[in-house]
Amino acid sequence: MKASQFMVDAFGLSADGDLAGESPAARRAAVRNSERRRTAALEARKLLDAAWAGDKSATLMVNEAITTSDLFRDSVGQVMDVEMVQAYQKAEPTWTTFAKRTTVRNFKPKTLRTLVGTSYRLPKVPEHTPYPVAKGLDRVDQQIRVEKFGERYGYTLEARINDEIGELQEVPGQWAEVCRRTENDAAMSLLANEFTGAPNTGFFNPTNANIGTGALTPDNLDAAYTQVTATKRDASGRLIVAPAMQLVVGPQLRSQANRVLNTAEIRRTSPDGVTTIESNPFKGLVTLNVMPSLPGTAWFLIPVTSAVRPAFWMAFLTGFETPDLRQKADQGTRIGGGAIAANEGSFDDDTIHFRVRHIVGAATGDPTFTYASDGIAA
Repeated sequence: MKASQFMVDAFGLSADGDLAGESPAARRAAVRNSERRRTAALEARKLLDAAWAGDKSATLMVNEAITTSDLFRDSVGQVMDVEMVQAYQKAEPTWTTFAKRTTVRNFKPKTLRTLVGTSYRLPKVPEHTPYPVAKGLDRVDQQIRVEKFGERYGYTLEARINDEIGELQEVPGQWAEVCRRTENDAAMSLLANEFTGAPNTGFFNPTNANIGTGALTPDNLDAAYTQVTATKRDASGRLIVAPAMQLVVGPQLRSQANRVLNTAEIRRTSPDGVTTIESNPFKGLVTLNVMPSLPGTAWFLIPVTSAVRPAFWMAFLTGFETPDLRQKADQGTRIGGGAIAANEGSFDDDTIHFRVRHIVGAATGDPTFTYASDGIAA
């Protein structure tokens, strides 16, 4: 099986932007509530484990049952679904370190609304006096939407005849990995170019006043941190209190970032050649976030994900938060009548087709407390 990035698909939606059919969450709950299906799934799991461990008689039993028993066929699907969800949950996503999670009800754009107050205090409300309407609020709106991603895998007739049942064992884990990779890629593309690591100029640009070119040095970080945290003002002119910040770098800057943030003392040389030694002002002030998939020497200052004004968002569809695994039933009917089990293979090519679907979306948030540098200049 080839673990490639999913292809996006936005078809099969209702006029309201809803996805027809039962959600994975509802389907899994139905299985948990059915003693018969739970028992069958446990028995199927034991038989599959034995077959995957190399037990020839178990392999023969699986290949027989998978084409003759509707209950066993359903149970195999449940086992693979559980395997995939467990592997998905174990695979740590990297996007959670810089993007904030949200959920949406359908495929329509959802507005992420932030009300930024111009005052640090509430007005007094005299007795028998209506509460005043908030004034001077800066409304910052962003939109996010989810899309469908997925692909198919075919378990061929030849593989079944050759007892290559191990192919089925690989499907859940590989798709779980691909689902996480799809999430990470969606979020990472908003931060930087996935091939060069250069900052995303759609978000980091002169208009947002959050782009630079300096290398990661104590002086450059100091200037960027001051710009981000000490100069932002609201519509009334009051200074906006900055959230906790993180420094995001790729593996190429890991050592340099650790030196800048964790060295006890910093040496500074003035233009006239005088060297001074001072305590490192960044020690414990900024959280270091090394992104394994971020290439290049660019570095980023962004809020931590718990901030009220996050820089990036990741969205999931309610009820569809985890990948959905399905099997295609296009086996046709026998001459003279009679149903044919789906696991006997497709009418066209004898292949048992499995399909995974994952629904996610990502969007940029508030650029106020953000800064990025390509790390090229001194």
